[in-house]
Amino acid sequence: MMEIFNVKSQVFKTLKSVTEIKQVSTTYPDQFVVYPAAVYYAQHKAYFRDNHMQELQTEWTITVDLFIDQGSLTSITNQLISLFSDMGFSNDVGDDNLAGITRCVLRFTGVVDNQTLRVFQK
Repeated sequence: MMEIFNVKSQVFKTLKSVTEIKQVSTTYPDQFVVYPAAVYYAQHKAYFRDNHMQELQTEWTITVDLFIDQGSLTSITNQLISLFSDMGFSNDVGDDNLAGITRCVLRFTGVVDNQTLRVFQK
């Protein structure tokens, strides 16, 4: 059975694999000093339980906030979309400009089969 820790660990490894991202965190820092930075969190809920109430499939939503003070986040965004799509997640993307800082929000969703560890869409 896939544990919550394993999915979060995979998200962290995936974010760290993008060499342009200089800081990866699960919490917002008091002050951003290193860019580009990624702040992520994951939410999950049971998607399918068997007749013994064992959770066989879990729906996951992974949100990644990317921040940069100069330049563009397009390359990083495209890399993350590709990496998470390869795992089976779908995505939504939005962006903001916040007082000189560019922010891009990526949301990845998918259902994980806890026995095969495969990701699929609803």
